Order: sequence, then C-alpha cells, then structure tokens
Amino acid sequence: MAQRHGFFQYLRLKVIVVLLRTYLRLTSGDKIRRDQALVPRDVKHERVKIPSREASRYILADIYYPPGFPSSSSASPQTLPPVLVNWHGSGFVFPLLGTDALFSSRMARETGTVVVDADYRKAPETPFPGPLHDAEDALRWVGTQSYRFDTTRVAVCGFSAGANLALTTATSLRKNLRGLVDIRVALINYGLLDLAADPVSKKVPRPINAHPIWALHMFNDCYAPDVESRTDPAVSPSFAHPEDFPPTVALLSAEGDTLWPEANTLAKNLEVSSAPVKVVNKIFEGVPHAFDKGTEEGTVAWKRREEAYALMASLLKESFGL
Repeated sequence: MAQRHGFFQYLRLKVIVVLLRTYLRLTSGDKIRRDQALVPRDVKHERVKIPSREASRYILADIYYPPGFPSSSSASPQTLPPVLVNWHGSGFVFPLLGTDALFSSRMARETGTVVVDADYRKAPETPFPGPLHDAEDALRWVGTQSYRFDTTRVAVCGFSAGANLALTTATSLRKNLRGLVDIRVALINYGLLDLAADPVSKKVPRPINAHPIWALHMFNDCYAPDVESRTDPAVSPSFAHPEDFPPTVALLSAEGDTLWPEANTLAKNLEVSSAPVKVVNKIFEGVPHAFDKGTEEGTVAWKRREEAYALMASLLKESFGL
C-alpha cells in the first residue's frame, strides 16, 4: 500500500528538500565534471525510456555497452552479455541520474557487462513504494530484452539510497522476478539499509563528513513516513531473511560513514546463517560516505575508489564466468 505524508509534514519536508536540491545543484558541478572527464570514450551509451507499470509514465535509464559490442539485436545468442542494473545515490530525495557514469562505464569496459543505470522517482513527492516499483519495473524490462542481454546472468548494484533499492530487489522482490531475470550478485555500496534504527544511534569511532542526524531523520521521513513500516524488509532490506539473498552479496562501506555498522551487522548475520550466500564485507579506511564520487587523483579517496571498483569488477566476472 502506498504511504502518504500528512499535509503539514509533507509541506515541511518539501521545503527542506527543495532548498537542499538547489544547494546541491550549485555545489556539485566540479565533482560531476571531474568524473565525467574520466568516462572511457570507447564505451558507448544511450538514454532510453523504460515503460513503467503506469502506461503514461516512463523511467529514464542510461545503458552502457562494452567496447565493440553491438547495441542492437545483431548480437547472437552465444555472445549475449550479462547485465548489471544500477541505482544511484540520492538520500531518496536528490535527482542524480548520471552521477554513476564513471562507475557504469568502467564496469562495462572492464567486465564486458551491459550496465543499465536506472532512475527512480524521489521522495517526498513519491514515497515508498513508488521508487521500489520503479526499480522492479526496470528489472522487468530487462527481462523482456533477452534478445539483447543474458537475463540468466543479472547483477544489481546501488549506492546509498540506491543500495537500499538494489538489495531490496535482490531479496524481497527476487522471487517475484524469477523466470524473468536471475539475480546472481548484489553490489551494495555504503547503503542505507536499516530505516528502523534511530539515527541518533548511528555512530562510528572515526566519522568523516558524516550525515547530520537531522538529515538521516529527513531521509527516513521522506521515504517511509509510516514509522511502523520501517522494519518491513521491503523498506529496510537488513531485515530480509538470509534465504532470500542471492548467491553473492558484497557490502562495501566507508570507515567514516555512520551507515557502515548496519552493513557490517548484516554481513555478520549472513555469515553465521545457513543460507548459501557468499558474503564480501569490506570497510574502506579513511574515507567518508560517497567516497568514490568526484575524487581527485592522488588522494586516499581516489585510491579507495580504485580498490572498490576493482573488487566489484572482479566479483562480476567471477559470478558471470567471464
């Protein structure tokens, strides 16, 4: 059931979010340009409109193709590439499609995987389950493209709030998608995975540019205004049953980010369970949330980004037999 905000709650959140979106547009240009300059030029991409469950609405996505691979139906069944579907970070509120261009193009180039970098609606205008519906619809569309992609080799990936959507599709929704796509691996980067936990309790020994507590409250309230719903695995995938996880789950976190303990706890729970899940739990030292975005060469963040991207590329190749 769709969640709704109270009128005054929505008005308050809307004003805050509009101001934050404006601030982000004014201050993030240098980081975006820095990453765009590093996008490999031999990786072709196209913007597509993915049909949603609502006939009058589409979901935007950027598709990145491996170098030399045709982007049409001319590919033979024996050469169909696997697919990685990615969702960008946003705090559930920021329209940031395209900020994962460097990651998406690198994965396409380094692994031979087609990457679908998909958008989703944002809160508070569209709270849960709207964004999750968009994530599901993107995967269902991928399932209709079996003449272009190998839908038996599918990975999901996300950053921050996008990591929440990615892990939810790989757990709560995976059974619903069976027969359409076979999700083999989930790559989860500094994810907001437990909305039920009080943001005040989210502390780390060495925070670096950590989210202020009010911002975490705001993200939670925008996406899941019904507080009672926050223990639902569809809202907080850290509550998903271990048996619902795909064969490989990578939980990549940042030491300075107050969200890493929830990813670490989930990893430990999966490791001690009897579920047949390979868990990769990596906390990158000396970096904050979103450490891979707009980094400058020679910095610690640059080095950690290269380590993180290399690890994810390796896991994709291993999972897909590349």
